[in-house]
Amino acid sequence: MKSPHSPFYRFFADAMLGKLARWLRILGYDTAYEKVIADDVLIQRVLHENRWLLTRDTYLAQRRILRGRHTLIAGDRVHDQLRQLNRELGLCLDPNGQAAYRCADCNALLEPIAKEQAAPLVPPFVAAQYREFIRCPQCGRVYWPGTHWTNLCRELQRLRTA
Repeated sequence: MKSPHSPFYRFFADAMLGKLARWLRILGYDTAYEKVIADDVLIQRVLHENRWLLTRDTYLAQRRILRGRHTLIAGDRVHDQLRQLNRELGLCLDPNGQAAYRCADCNALLEPIAKEQAAPLVPPFVAAQYREFIRCPQCGRVYWPGTHWTNLCRELQRLRTA
């Protein structure tokens, strides 16, 4: 596994960290997440897939096999969780600095698609207003740089400067 201070983390967020998993994916981090998974299966996946475990479960974090391979997340709010990862692991909170984007739903790498391909897949006003689109090759979800993206970037800027 790369150093915990590497910008190329491969995370596994436990069942209590679904929102954090989505934010990490938006930031471009490869983040596995399953809503329902047994601890033993989770541990095997963390080890087999060479991932860094993010957990709120103190009992899970105390498992000897996970020493040096996890971060115990302290806060309840996703913004506090992101701040903790930024502070403790040097996690980059700038989505514009990522080499690749990931699907917030399924974690697959997103691919650019032509406006002509995106037009039938998005609302007509979106197709008329935007020129750049990316799509998830796994689940088919289409993304574009709309107001949601602008608001997300603004919120992450606040977290970086707080």
